[in-house]
Amino acid sequence: MNRIFSLIIFLSFFLSGTIFSQIDLSGRFTYTRFDTARQNDLLFRLETDLFFKNNEYFSEYEEGYTLPGFYIQPELVYYAGTRLRFTAGANLIQFFGKDGFFDVKPVISAQLRVANNFYLILGALKGNIQHGLIEPVYDPDNQYLRPVENGVQLLFNNHRLSLDAWIDWEQFISWGDTIPERFTAGFTGNLNITNKISRFSLALPVQILASHQSGQISDFNADTYSMANVVLGMKTGLLTGTGFIRKVWVDAYYLGFSQFSGSLDLGFDSGHALYPTTGFDYKFGQFMLGYWYADNFYSRKGNPEFMSISNFNDFYSRYRHMGTVKATFNKSFMAEQIKLNVCVNGYYDFSASLFDYSYGLSLIYTPQFKIIKIVSH
Repeated sequence: MNRIFSLIIFLSFFLSGTIFSQIDLSGRFTYTRFDTARQNDLLFRLETDLFFKNNEYFSEYEEGYTLPGFYIQPELVYYAGTRLRFTAGANLIQFFGKDGFFDVKPVISAQLRVANNFYLILGALKGNIQHGLIEPVYDPDNQYLRPVENGVQLLFNNHRLSLDAWIDWEQFISWGDTIPERFTAGFTGNLNITNKISRFSLALPVQILASHQSGQISDFNADTYSMANVVLGMKTGLLTGTGFIRKVWVDAYYLGFSQFSGSLDLGFDSGHALYPTTGFDYKFGQFMLGYWYADNFYSRKGNPEFMSISNFNDFYSRYRHMGTVKATFNKSFMAEQIKLNVCVNGYYDFSASLFDYSYGLSLIYTPQFKIIKIVSH
């Protein structure tokens, strides 16, 4: 691993937040907050997500596909005092029309409350769309294709600053293996400039996502790479009251891409993009319009609709000019144990005069109840 890539990982851990840029996807998950009142409690928690996502893509960058199915995650949660929480369970994914489960993964984690608002997680992370990465850097469909991330994570959040830094270890190797080592490191951070009681808000988000594939102790036949995306943004908003329209906002993002080393030939080693967006929050969700301009942009985990290269053929277009439109509907029941989310997305490629779109539905149910209180003597 070269020095630049090592520096990015270092910065990820010591400069880094859970933020939601552009469209808020929190209606698609429920992550249990650390509850100090649960001291010595052993709980059972069941997370279920029934989903249907249809991507009608016709462009050269991505082929259309549908994700109909569910995942279920039963787990035991134990609070060892007021500082430590253990979780043990399994995540099972099943796509309708496919025999058996698509994937079964253990979910084992320990969450340490280091201080107020500051947490360390080892094992299964608060991951995927919960990092709050914007869509060109992280495709929300990864929630269904790879819902469990494992590694190390630091979380901090207060009224002024929110930080999320992590390493997701995707593929482990040992001596003599024929597969490469692969992991992703990143952070999201958000600095609130204005007071939280002000009607006008101004925030500065920063995001980094770095990917690495290589390995010195295995012999593999695959491309190597070390690459990263950097996102710098500005978010402004104005609260409009308690009527149907609750908030109007304008966000703007600068995105950079760089491949530091490796044998993977993308046709370019660096690029950038601009993504201004505007929209409003209404009583049940959000609406957004955006304009995407890119010059040699790539992200290994981003939505292929935003890339300069195709993910299924040799098509390449250095410059991208695309309009985006998004709308969501969210409804919660039973103190957010039940969540309904509907999303509609549109992507218009101005150069190709082509409109791609997608729509999805998700129903989440997360009951939790106490089994026993374990008191040590």
